[in-house]
Amino acid sequence: MRFLYIVFILMFVSCKEEKVRLQENFVFGYAGMENLKVFKFTGDTVFVSPSYPARVKAYFYLIDDYEKNKINEYLDTIKDNSFEKEYINDDVIHGLEYQFEFLKSKKRVYVQNFESEETKTLTNFANYLINLSDRKEEIEHSNLKIDFGNTAVFFRYPEPCPFE
Repeated sequence: MRFLYIVFILMFVSCKEEKVRLQENFVFGYAGMENLKVFKFTGDTVFVSPSYPARVKAYFYLIDDYEKNKINEYLDTIKDNSFEKEYINDDVIHGLEYQFEFLKSKKRVYVQNFESEETKTLTNFANYLINLSDRKEEIEHSNLKIDFGNTAVFFRYPEPCPFE
């Protein structure tokens, strides 16, 4: 009887899957030739503000374990790196600009039209997140009071008040 009990416990433990979690909640925003689009990554859910700061509508989509693992891999590669707060190429007016705001560590990194070996990981991470969102079907979300972090750096003038 004891043998069956041990076998049952081993089967239960081996069948129980460990849930993949994001290492950190963070906000990612990017802008190009269009309005600023901002994402808040929390657990399995990604909240989206497609035309920030207008915030007339908010959306969300879910990410699976593979996507969370991929994001965690990027987070691992940048966790211990001492990035500067801003990387700006003043010689280029139009182009891709993006920002990571890591809520847990209260760290922000903004990149504007800047390419270097140092920012290569950040650019790859940004491209992954942009491509991920392009593949996802967004569902409208009724809560417009989601905190999308500090996006003032994207505006040349004081940040407008979000629609409430």
